[in-house]
Amino acid sequence: MPASGRNTPTFLLDTNVFVAAVKHPRRETATLRFLLALLEREDTRLVGNPFWVEEMLRYAEEFHSETAAWLVGALLGRTRVVRVERNFVTVCAEYVTTPDPADLLHAATCLQERAVLVSNDRHFDRIRDAGVIEVWSITQAIRSLKGSDAHPGTRPFAHGDESDEP
Repeated sequence: MPASGRNTPTFLLDTNVFVAAVKHPRRETATLRFLLALLEREDTRLVGNPFWVEEMLRYAEEFHSETAAWLVGALLGRTRVVRVERNFVTVCAEYVTTPDPADLLHAATCLQERAVLVSNDRHFDRIRDAGVIEVWSITQAIRSLKGSDAHPGTRPFAHGDESDEP
């Protein structure tokens, strides 16, 4: 990672964040507002891996909505997709033991890229509790970024604190 990017907050958004944002297509959820505001910010980075891309595209197809299609396109356009080095996967394999290889790669991506994993999945608790990677719930991400000073004079996440987490 370039030295200039080390202080820029970097996030991997687990697919449950996307699902929470688009599961009610006629309702603007707090998670949807969070993602829209996050996409507008120039002071954050998004990172993913090839499994993440596959998951996002699969969920976008399952929801059959214009919002889901547009949002996944915007997220994919804004996300830097990386190949994860084996040593990071090896470290994370001690803590992430789910049968889904995408979960292990998401954790390894975060370790490699020094990214925060935003997810409500409980199977990341062990790796978070061990301090290997930082994991935020959707609500924690909304609250943490709401209070940031990246946009002086505005509150980009101030449209309500209601949770719509899956």
